[in-house]
Amino acid sequence: MRFVILRLLRHNELGMFHSYRRLGKERSKQRAINFDGDVVDRVFPAAKDTDSVPMVLRYETDKGIVGREHWVKRQGKNWRLEGNCPKDRIYDFVDPGCLFAMVLDSGKRPAHGAWAVFPSEYAVTKGILANAESSALTSRPMVALHRDEGDLILALLRKFKPELFGSEEMPVPTKPTKTAPPTKKGKGVHLPPNPKRLVRILASVGHTLPSAVADIVDNAISAGANAIRITFGRPDEGHGRWMAIADDGRGMDSDRLAEAMRIGSEAEYSSKDLGKYGYGLKGASWSQTDSFMVVSTQAKKKAISLAWDIATMEGWEAEEGVVEPWMAKAADVGAHGTCVVWKDMRMPQSAPVAKMTDPHTSEIMDLERHLGLVFHRFISGNVQGRGPVTIRINGMPEVQANDPVGHALATQQDNKTIRFPLAEAEPARVGVKVFVLPSVAEVKAMHKGDAEATRRDQDKLSLCGRANESQGLYVYRNDRLICWGGWHKMWATMDEKTKLARVTVDFGKDLDDSFAVNISKQIVVLPQYLQVEIKKLAEPARNESRKKYLKDKRPVRSSTSPGPNGPNVAGNTGGAGAPVGGHGAASRTPGAPAAGGKAYRSSGVGSGPQIPVRIVKNATFAWKVGRSMSGSKEVQVSDEELALNVLLTAVGGDSAALAALVGFLERLDLAGVQKTLLAAKG
Repeated sequence: MRFVILRLLRHNELGMFHSYRRLGKERSKQRAINFDGDVVDRVFPAAKDTDSVPMVLRYETDKGIVGREHWVKRQGKNWRLEGNCPKDRIYDFVDPGCLFAMVLDSGKRPAHGAWAVFPSEYAVTKGILANAESSALTSRPMVALHRDEGDLILALLRKFKPELFGSEEMPVPTKPTKTAPPTKKGKGVHLPPNPKRLVRILASVGHTLPSAVADIVDNAISAGANAIRITFGRPDEGHGRWMAIADDGRGMDSDRLAEAMRIGSEAEYSSKDLGKYGYGLKGASWSQTDSFMVVSTQAKKKAISLAWDIATMEGWEAEEGVVEPWMAKAADVGAHGTCVVWKDMRMPQSAPVAKMTDPHTSEIMDLERHLGLVFHRFISGNVQGRGPVTIRINGMPEVQANDPVGHALATQQDNKTIRFPLAEAEPARVGVKVFVLPSVAEVKAMHKGDAEATRRDQDKLSLCGRANESQGLYVYRNDRLICWGGWHKMWATMDEKTKLARVTVDFGKDLDDSFAVNISKQIVVLPQYLQVEIKKLAEPARNESRKKYLKDKRPVRSSTSPGPNGPNVAGNTGGAGAPVGGHGAASRTPGAPAAGGKAYRSSGVGSGPQIPVRIVKNATFAWKVGRSMSGSKEVQVSDEELALNVLLTAVGGDSAALAALVGFLERLDLAGVQKTLLAAKG
């Protein structure tokens, strides 16, 4: 886990150097160099906030290069590099803006590396800042470049300070693989690709770590696996960042393994397989690492293995993989099965963050949530023709299924099989089911005030806090969830009021081309024919979601604080839960409310005529100002107009304010504003 770390030093950090103090430049008493939290998360992903991360670092002194113990430690909100304050006069040049550069191997504990400081006008400083790899320093005070992200800068550091950065202790950048020279064959020219560059292209298909692991799990399920075991090693145990994904499927013989390792494999897929292009194993693996290995065993046969390493791919010959002792347990598949091993994995650009949790553990949590959602039907045993699949990560309890429409209070609104026409085949079938989720109030009522149970339900329903983004379509290919959230341009916006509406769409392998399923199986494009049908089915669910949303937000009656004309109506709380009573709260008109809604009128507070306002169930208008049978002015307001309902509650019993508001609504009608609002809403 080699990193190049760069920082442009500030005035308050230079007290680390005795020279700065001796020359009378110091104004603060800080004796450390700041380390940004996001850099610490990336370089030391297993470090907790309470940790002091040990390092052995080499640096220059007046007498030559020495190695000393250092550490990175959290102080308050910041991390700092501490442990040694050089007294050497060679640092007399330090001033704000000079460049601090460190090369560090953080894959072991303590970490090992070297650091140096360069004047701002020095050639290496100018060279590094003129290099694209340092571009992030424009917007951030510190950057950490993992492996090949910082190869060019490391080359500059080794050129100017070979005694510090060119030693055997510093991991050497991967040597570029050679491209075989063009050779004449018949009338054409044989042009084999450059392995490293081709791998980089193949790896850039948009995988995250969870989606890449899911692609490997696809292969395991297609091979009949019932148990999948994932080992995600701590990155500071001496082996860097690595992962092993093992299954108990059928395993492969040597011919099938060789074909599986081929780019663009010619493997045949059945109609129920989760694979698509013969690319998932390679694309998912190369998106995470330059070096991966596959170990496979068939019943009563010897284990076989093959590996790709970007550094040794000349001639495109896969090598026999070596199972090192430290990974033997993780890679063992028992009597039959397959294990994919990723070594020297790339670090994510930004580590996931969870409160009081180190980034490595947060990654595991993200992975668990992703797999529980994507494979929920397989984990629950709800896939026809096969038993349940268990998935474990680092020996922890089994990954739990998260069915996005499986809550006990979710209601199914519709269920339809759509016959999808194909140009040269029998029509395919697309299953569409429409659901409305329970509101927050309904979940609270279900759990009878149990806050923790309510929170757990809401986390699962909202896919861990993304309730608004998770409304819309959930598209399944052969029972595997491949994309979710959003309305696929059927509606332009993700209205919060429709966040309880979800639609599942099921299709099979025969519609891959029609749906333009991409190579990583994460993106689909629904044809216009299908969108029209889904839109008709989804609209009632969206309307029901709006009603639930407004019901949660609508003012409720309170009998605890009587107003001038009877019991007050509690003001809209916006979800805060604190009712608004007394002066300014709208009071209910004595007698029965209007059909389909509740009636309100001003209480006489302030001056002006009393104007009845009725909240009605109507989607054809937002508001309507008219006359009652007695000739007095009255207003009807749709229960779907949440903002106007909130405003009416705020105006409450002030009859003068209510009269002014009604007059403003009349002016909006004259300007045609209501028609524009309704058109935009529809």
